Order: sequence, then C-alpha cells, then structure tokens
Amino acid sequence: MDTSEESLKIAESRFNEVAKDFKGKISFVKSIDLLEKEIELAIVATNSKVRRMVIEQLTSHSNIKNFILEKFLFPNESDFDVIEKLIQEAKISTWVNCPRRMMPLYKMLKQEVKGPIHFSVTGNAWGLGCNGIHLLDLFSYLIDSTAIEIDNELIDSEIIESKRAGYIEFTGTIKGVAGKNTMSITSFSNASSPVSISIQTPTARYSIQEGAETKVWISKLENNWAWEEQSHKMLFQSQLTNIAVDSIIDNGTCDLTTYSESSLLHKLFLNNLIQFLQKQKNDQSIKECLIT
Repeated sequence: MDTSEESLKIAESRFNEVAKDFKGKISFVKSIDLLEKEIELAIVATNSKVRRMVIEQLTSHSNIKNFILEKFLFPNESDFDVIEKLIQEAKISTWVNCPRRMMPLYKMLKQEVKGPIHFSVTGNAWGLGCNGIHLLDLFSYLIDSTAIEIDNELIDSEIIESKRAGYIEFTGTIKGVAGKNTMSITSFSNASSPVSISIQTPTARYSIQEGAETKVWISKLENNWAWEEQSHKMLFQSQLTNIAVDSIIDNGTCDLTTYSESSLLHKLFLNNLIQFLQKQKNDQSIKECLIT
C-alpha cells in the first residue's frame, strides 16, 4: 500500500522481475481501506511524521498479528507511549528495523566482546540524526543494556536540511556512557564516506570498515596483539527482511530489536536532539525533532 501511484508501479515492476513463479496473491493499493482484514505481518516503512497515524489507521481497519516498524520511529515522545499502549492492548508483537543485530558479523562480536568496551563510529555525511539510532542500537546490543546516558555537547551548531522535504539532519558527535562502557558516534560534515566502527576492550581491538565487502581487522592480547584481517558480506535490506518475516511467521520472534527495547533507545536519542534544538533556538517549547 502506497499513496504514490509512481511508487506502486516501481514496486510492481520490481516484484515482477523476481517473482515469475509466484503462486500467491498480491495487490498494489493506494488506500488502507483496500487492504485485507486479517494481516499476519505489516511492515510500516513511512516517514516518521505520519507513522503513528498510519499504525492507528491500520489497526483500526485490520486485525494485525505482527508489526515491523522502520526507524526513526516518531518525532515526538508522546507518540511512543500512545503506540506502545495500542500494540499492548491489541496484543501485536512488534519489532523495529535496526538490522545489524541480524548480521553474522555483529552476532559473532556479541559473543566475543567482553567489556568494558569503547565503541566509536566515524564517517562523513552519513546521517547522524536519521541513522544514529542504528549505531546506538548496536552499542546497546553489544553491552546488553539500554541504561545509557548520552549528550549533545559536540553536535555541530548548524542544523541541515534533510534530503527528505521538511526534515532536518545533524553533524558532529554524540557521546554516551553506560557504566564503564563508552560510546562516540561522529558524522563529519564534508563529502560522504563509509562508516568505520572501532570496538576496543582490555583484551581485544576490532576495526570495521563497513561496505558491500566489509573489512574487519582484529587484534587480541592472546595473540600478542597481532592483527588479523577478515572479510564479511554486508547483507542488504533485501537479503534480511525475508529472514525476519519467515522467523516471525514460523517461530513468533526474530533477531530485530523489540519495540519496548527500541522505544527506550529512540526516546533517549530523540530527547537528546530535542534538548539540543531547544538550546540552539533558545526555545523550550520545542517538543519534536523531525528526523526520519
């Protein structure tokens, strides 16, 4: 379902390219009213401003069993609690699409990394606002905690217009602390570059250069700090969604972040940016941050 005729045509064309032997039923519609009444799983991949409204309309029209929601979830903190109450009352299992938790590389690191860790991310123009939640989610996953404090002291003062009309973007650094674990997420403002991730512990170092062929350099105390190079395939979204959907339908769960956990991280991240906007604009009445 999409309100854009052009988007529907593209979706249908892409579907036809890969689904020549498809035996099921598919529809391409412009209105929620034309959707099925019983939906096993709905993926809501709208922009953040309308996501709450779309979820409310969907659950009003159809009986939904499961949701996968795209990030950034919502621009206003009140939206999180409204939707949490809605999905709890309707008993809808819900996950948020922060897919690094599904990737074999980060699953491996989750098992290997023994804290405390220093987690640092650097890159150029990669979307500190809209994509920062992915890295906060990864940090939370690796340390197995959502009890993180973050600050906005090093965010750049210039607020940038997003490539999506009506939305904004940020550059600079967001720092975080969780017990003895520390985090630094940086987006420099000049020409875009891939994201580099560094994870350091008392006994190991991991340097990750993300890309279609992700390079990982590992140095461990047990090997006298000699560097080992590995290559890992970075899976595209089109190689991950089917896995999550099959897992939810077959097992009732998946490796994505649950709504309740992701909601805590989203609100932490959102409130940090709202406080930054309040300081920059000298306006305490600001209650939303339009990232998507």
